[in-house]
Amino acid sequence: MKRIIRCLCVALVMLSSFSLKCHAIEMGYIIEFKAGEYYFDNTKLHFSTVKMVLGYNGAVIVREMSPLPNKNWWKTTIDENMWNLDGFCFIDSNTDPGNYDMDIEDFISKLQYHDNNLRQTRLRTSLASYVPSIAGWVFYPINDAEISDGYWRSTDSYNVTPSGTLPIVHVNTQDSQMILDKENYIDGTFWLNNCGIEQYESLGSESDPLSIQIKGRGNWTWAYFYKKPYKVKFAQKVSPLGLDKSKHFILKPDAGDLFGYVRNETGFELSRQFGMPYTTRQLPVEVILNGEYIGLYFLCEKIRVEEGRVDIFEQQDNETIPENVTGGWLLENDWEGPIVNAQHQGNDPNELRYAWSSKSPEALSLQQYNYITPLLRHIDECIFVSDKTDNSWENYIDIDYLTRFYVIQEIMDGVESFTRSLFMYKDLGEDEKFIFGPMWDFDCSYMLQTCDHFIYDYDCEFKPWNLWIRELVKFPHFQQKIREVWKEFKDKAILDKVHEHMAQWRSQLVAAEASDDMRWGFYASNHPAEAPIEYFSLMDRKVAWLDEQWGVPEGDVNLDGVVTAADVTEIYNYLLNGDETYKSTCDVNGDGEITAADVTALYDILLEN
Repeated sequence: MKRIIRCLCVALVMLSSFSLKCHAIEMGYIIEFKAGEYYFDNTKLHFSTVKMVLGYNGAVIVREMSPLPNKNWWKTTIDENMWNLDGFCFIDSNTDPGNYDMDIEDFISKLQYHDNNLRQTRLRTSLASYVPSIAGWVFYPINDAEISDGYWRSTDSYNVTPSGTLPIVHVNTQDSQMILDKENYIDGTFWLNNCGIEQYESLGSESDPLSIQIKGRGNWTWAYFYKKPYKVKFAQKVSPLGLDKSKHFILKPDAGDLFGYVRNETGFELSRQFGMPYTTRQLPVEVILNGEYIGLYFLCEKIRVEEGRVDIFEQQDNETIPENVTGGWLLENDWEGPIVNAQHQGNDPNELRYAWSSKSPEALSLQQYNYITPLLRHIDECIFVSDKTDNSWENYIDIDYLTRFYVIQEIMDGVESFTRSLFMYKDLGEDEKFIFGPMWDFDCSYMLQTCDHFIYDYDCEFKPWNLWIRELVKFPHFQQKIREVWKEFKDKAILDKVHEHMAQWRSQLVAAEASDDMRWGFYASNHPAEAPIEYFSLMDRKVAWLDEQWGVPEGDVNLDGVVTAADVTEIYNYLLNGDETYKSTCDVNGDGEITAADVTALYDILLEN
């Protein structure tokens, strides 16, 4: 948990460097109430009376609120700015207004003990308040629980409508139930209006919606944002907006991407350009949940074993047939699901290399555990072998796709990429290798705003967890593959193609961002205009630095980073033996043919050096 909080705070501090509005910084550290009027929306809780409780300088201030006529809101006025509060909440209690000489947590505890009828919103402390309090805004409880949660929203946000420039998703839960957790599905309906956008088709209608189930999803995005991510499960397979047909989709808000909704799509586009076997597709939509506009979202394919997604053998839960447990594995480095391997550093059980959990299959038999756990431990041993010319790990992991995966993460400056949201999968068969991917979650891309480090070298929270990649880069053969992939990246001008794609991506979001910002007043749509430009400037600088590390010198046929007689040998191996290992780099003189003239050209380079 500490890692997650630090990650968010570091990201927010980083973004302040290019003039984010000041209240975004408040999301990570402090609670501030500036002088002005504050409102409480009593629609859900029906408090008989409302009081605002503020913790300030180790004491408590209880403020009376008064009801507004013709509206179920209550109001109070703060006369002077209050900076760095200890916390706040709202209560329904006969407690007298005034000042109390005690800590706010002690104050609330005593109220709870002495007043059996006390009702309240959750006490928000400085480390928990990722939603700023802004003068003139309304505190909006999101449920009618005994201790209700909630957040601040502007008075204008109650009247926001979709921009109409993107397809609109309508979700209605049964009896308008709130979606409160990640474990329990709620029944509901779904329909999608294409808003007249020709390349998309509507799906269902207001009079004939599709049946779905919906629940929360995500880790820190679920815990720390009120613009929540959701998992949607249809009763039948569908293809909304032309996405691959499935029952399973995600409504993803990307609320923390204050670079302007570019991080994840940039990573996905790099994955497509590099030819990874499957890359998640996402399309921007606007969402209305139970009749309320909740902003700009991304309708996204869910990573799962399925045709059109991770298209491998689908291993059954609790499988016992030996030949069937050799494949159909989709693993993620996290703690949600059956843990099939938890590798420890040394003797400290708290220092883990990786904790692979099985996403498919989801329930494991003893036979399945007995296959996958020893295999992963053996791979780990092969990676940490002292002799780095021993490439035994390549018998189990596809080095070509691992190299592409790694190079993409370096371009994205994905400091957490080998620590969490890390997938790999294996098809059926003893000889099938694990493939790293699909790509997912670039929320920490350029989090540190530096462009002159490898991702495993950053001195940050993720460094102790980047053990596999930090070890893999010590293998000379892996370094050769990196240079090979980097040469392809440069030769195909992939970065230019990504820039072009992302310019189109950004252009379609502008109007919806304005509506989203009016609805929320913070989060990703509140980014400065220059934020996407700053992001791609960082990427260009990182690519330039990587080119200094991985750029292939003229004549470096075997891609080992230096030009020597060994490169001449590789040209002869091609000409005399038909060895095509380095065919793509044998044409030293660039005439489109591989001949003895390339040997001559290489000798000239050696003499010059």
